[in-house]
Amino acid sequence: MASGSVEWAAGVFDRAGALLRRFVRWQTPFSTVSALIPLMLAVVFASDLVVGHPHIERPMVSVWLVLYLLLAMVPLVLGRHYPLWAGFAVVLGMEAWSSYFLMFSRHSHAEINALLELPLVALYVAWFYPTVVAWSFIGLSMARVSSTLIWNPDMGNDVGSPFVMIGYALIIMLFCFEGARAVRRQLRAQACTDALTGALNRRGMAEAGSRMLRRSERLDEPLAVAVIDFDDFKLVNDAGGHAAGDTALRESVRQWSAMVGMRGHSGRGGGFVARLGGDEFVLVARAGSGELRASLGRAHDESPFSWSWGVVAAQTTEGLDEAIARADAELYLGRGARREG
Repeated sequence: MASGSVEWAAGVFDRAGALLRRFVRWQTPFSTVSALIPLMLAVVFASDLVVGHPHIERPMVSVWLVLYLLLAMVPLVLGRHYPLWAGFAVVLGMEAWSSYFLMFSRHSHAEINALLELPLVALYVAWFYPTVVAWSFIGLSMARVSSTLIWNPDMGNDVGSPFVMIGYALIIMLFCFEGARAVRRQLRAQACTDALTGALNRRGMAEAGSRMLRRSERLDEPLAVAVIDFDDFKLVNDAGGHAAGDTALRESVRQWSAMVGMRGHSGRGGGFVARLGGDEFVLVARAGSGELRASLGRAHDESPFSWSWGVVAAQTTEGLDEAIARADAELYLGRGARREG
């Protein structure tokens, strides 16, 4: 009998563990954080009910508690299918809730609760939404909170100065927002760049290349693509070890990046350098093919390392991969001609 109970309990635990693992796999960072924000605010309301304070409106607090618990459940149920627009709609609802309490409430607890959601929402919007959307939202939110001093000049009088409360809230909100944006930029840069050389990787190249091709077509400006391959790179490693090879790659990328005016990983500067793999690189520059070819010739003469290159003018009717294939063919034609000569 005891043995059967143990087996039954073990089976229950196994099934519960399997369900939990499936539930975790169903979630994404977006759905998890989307659930945590209303859940944290639900905890605040639950604390108000448990601890209590003068003038608490328990029925209304209970309604808000249930609402935020429901809002926390929806992202977890939808998991990986929880859409960005739904998260933003919840954020707008929280902004409306915050505005109501800041403008019309006469209870310091309600006003403080309304201010507590500001850094949470700032982190959320800064992390998951594009730059234009995030900055537009945070600007309007700051204006909204600041206007509270007009609509409710007596806010927080039994706690402290309303100017100090609003000022601190805005500073903390901006700190959280810009901190999240900085981490987002850093992670995105790491995901798009080659750790050894600082050049773009294939993912970064695809994003920056498509952006530059669209801009070239829109502005009707020339765009040149070059493929560069080191000559006898194995000899560099054999002579000085892998450290010498790494130094050759880094210094060359630094030289090419300065030549094309690369700034960051977005492709919004004069051009970019990307590493295809090993000792093969791609340069994309806002210049004519002849201009880029001449610049590479001068850079080659100044470089202590030997490399070959092929350059083509990007066509508006082709993608970056097609232009790279043509430049690669030019590289091998030129290398063959030099060897024959």
